[in-house]
Amino acid sequence: MATDYLKAVNILKDSVIPADTETSGLDGAYGRILAEDIYASVNIPSFDRSPYDGYAFLAEDTKGASIQEPKTLKVIDDIKAGQMPSKEIKSGYAIRLMTGAPVPAGADAVCKYEDTVFDDTSVTISKEYSPGDNIIRAGEDIKAGRLIAEKGSVIDAGLIASMASLGIVIPRVYRRPVAGIISTGDEVIDASCTPPPGKIRNSNRYTIAAALLSIGFDTVYLGHAGDDIDDIRNLIDGGFNTCDVTVSTGGVSAGDYDLVPDAMKEAGYEILLRGVAMKPGMACAYGLKDGKIMLALSGNPASSLTNLQCVCYPALKKLAGYREYDHKLFRAKLKDGFSKSGKGTRFLRGRLGITGNEIYISVPSGQGNVVISSAIGCNAYGILNDTAAPAKEGTLIDCFCV
Repeated sequence: MATDYLKAVNILKDSVIPADTETSGLDGAYGRILAEDIYASVNIPSFDRSPYDGYAFLAEDTKGASIQEPKTLKVIDDIKAGQMPSKEIKSGYAIRLMTGAPVPAGADAVCKYEDTVFDDTSVTISKEYSPGDNIIRAGEDIKAGRLIAEKGSVIDAGLIASMASLGIVIPRVYRRPVAGIISTGDEVIDASCTPPPGKIRNSNRYTIAAALLSIGFDTVYLGHAGDDIDDIRNLIDGGFNTCDVTVSTGGVSAGDYDLVPDAMKEAGYEILLRGVAMKPGMACAYGLKDGKIMLALSGNPASSLTNLQCVCYPALKKLAGYREYDHKLFRAKLKDGFSKSGKGTRFLRGRLGITGNEIYISVPSGQGNVVISSAIGCNAYGILNDTAAPAKEGTLIDCFCV
């Protein structure tokens, strides 16, 4: 009997632990999963600085300034970015400074060049300023002691910039797990070949690899086996010996040539479950051997991708080191109705959009097991249970992003 999909998700999650860790230079850290909490050791910026090319002065010296009654200050220094001021501001004086230059001692306001009239020795200001105007304070970006990112966070451009600002150039990250991919079936030929009658090109190899790469895995293609249990078992053995997880497609239904589950058993895997109560993607088998999982998925392209993303992703993200690996559900309106009904949970590939202040999910036509083209451009799944389908246009449904 097929297993409820949430139960299947939990079975897989409970079967894995995060990969070990290593270090990475910032040049190669984008998209990696952080394996340590990152705290700020210093303020960023570390000093008060100017956001403009302009002048620093005492705000009190501009009190009452206007176009009709401007205030003129004597310029006593010129500070470039990266240069420390050598003079202190006192009443009646100003210092010329460049964008990013430190604000000199005594100054409590800055104005732009274009808001003044100036020459080499004086600056005339025609508006009143308040203390703190146009000064970037030390620690305005990052305060010393602040938690910048938690262990398990995905390293993005903003985090890389923040770590570089703090001098953290070799962060500790989780090792990218390696997934071995196996194709099965006498009908499958290489995608570069022209298929003779009765044969099909191997799209699953590339589809599964792309989906795994998107969540932080490296992939290796272990090869193709026809409908021969010994050949399949040999590929499974190779995957176990060299990879963190093995993913196969094909050979998991109930036909005479659906040999993968038996080959898994011969290779020493404990079968965790066979079949998930979902559409598409019901046909599958998950196995565990010495702490490593194998995901045997359907040979139908849309079925294998849906099962991988909807059921297997949480466990795979946990293995990759993600802090948040469960699907984050939110509600969105079904842009168009969906007429099919059936038992179990149905996953609808879709594209998110916004109309006014409402989120909607647009579901392309063709949601069948073999219709992989309907996944083009999709970034989310909508979820219908057996009491919610068919669903009318505008129905609020649970969704999650991929």
